[in-house]
Amino acid sequence: MAENNTLIVYASRHGETKKCAREIFNLIDGKVDICDLGNRVSFPDASTYDTIIIGSSIHLGKVLEPVSNFCSANLELLTQKRIGLFITCPDTGEKAEKQLRQAFPAELLNGAVVSAYFDGTFDSFRLSILERMMIYRPGGGSGAQLSPSSWKKIKQFAKKMNPSHAEEE
Repeated sequence: MAENNTLIVYASRHGETKKCAREIFNLIDGKVDICDLGNRVSFPDASTYDTIIIGSSIHLGKVLEPVSNFCSANLELLTQKRIGLFITCPDTGEKAEKQLRQAFPAELLNGAVVSAYFDGTFDSFRLSILERMMIYRPGGGSGAQLSPSSWKKIKQFAKKMNPSHAEEE
């Protein structure tokens, strides 16, 4: 099999998604490019990649606009690629699973090699007053770290997305 090339695109509001994308970047073999969609004027050419990993934080129940726009603009192409999808959110369990299911188009979720949520908490110094009120409700997050289980899930996610795993599919 020819060398697989991977594109990781993400948008991060407070930095947790960027940390996850960087960790995945470090764990993927072969040629890997990473792109912060929040800091771009145009999208990267997804057609030149075999594998595409898409990540976003969840804000007001949705992925960030640059990720939503990337998915919409490339939906047909993305359904023909090896796709991995992830979100970062302060929630866990069924609530996080529901956010993941609502985050991306069904066509992408159904065709994804892997989809995952990485839970953690937020750095309160980086949040607006409105965001603090929303997050620090009963059952909300606090602090500034991904949970230890999320680091394990990131490693499992990367393992499934590695080019060597594509040969097993």
